[in-house]
Amino acid sequence: MEERKGIKISITKITKDKPEKITDLVAMEVPFSILLNGKKIVTLNCTPENYNYLGVGFLFTSGILQKKEELRSIKIDKEQGLIDIELEGVSLSSKDILKNNLPIGIYQLEAREERFLFNDFSLKIKCNQVFNLISEIQKRAKFFKLTGGVHSCALADKSGHIILFTEDISRYNTIDKILGEAFVNNIHSEDKIILTSCRITSGILRKVITAKISIIISRAAPTDKAVELARKIGITLVGFVRGERMNIYSCPERIEV
Repeated sequence: MEERKGIKISITKITKDKPEKITDLVAMEVPFSILLNGKKIVTLNCTPENYNYLGVGFLFTSGILQKKEELRSIKIDKEQGLIDIELEGVSLSSKDILKNNLPIGIYQLEAREERFLFNDFSLKIKCNQVFNLISEIQKRAKFFKLTGGVHSCALADKSGHIILFTEDISRYNTIDKILGEAFVNNIHSEDKIILTSCRITSGILRKVITAKISIIISRAAPTDKAVELARKIGITLVGFVRGERMNIYSCPERIEV
């Protein structure tokens, strides 16, 4: 059974100048802590589902978890709101914890930049597939239609088929959940495409880069830092996909007209 993701509350709705007492469904937000080998490294606010994918995905996109063989165990305590992930050969000292409880190096891409240069342009997708994929994730975004309070993300293949889909109150969590699910289920990501409803920041892009995904497509806009990074690394960044139009901000060679 799907966990409850929303809660009904009483609100006052005004249409023109007429107030009305109604019940509205809003997205639930819960704090969720990720422990690495028993030590808390971060607390995220998230939609209460797929905790295992969120935890694994966060460690993966942070550069802490790199191989499936490193993953020893995953223990989830929903009542306490935490997940304890045990990794082989990974140990964090107090010096490894930055302010906001984020591990050192989580977004320091520059230190490992040579690992993420996308010079291969063999992966391509047609324009009509881009439009169809964004339309499809909008159709699947059922909880957004009920609440208007969540972001959506999907992983698709080069044939234009959606493989994984998720929604969450945090756009960063949606990326982590998708990439965590792919990691746990041994889904190869290098020949896949990320689709999202959210604004593309440099932080979002760095998570995608960690999974070696060379095409990211959004219904929303990118930031200047995201565009700068995409051009530097060689990622195809597509935004403002609406109807039958899109903006390609970097490496247009992967989009076939």
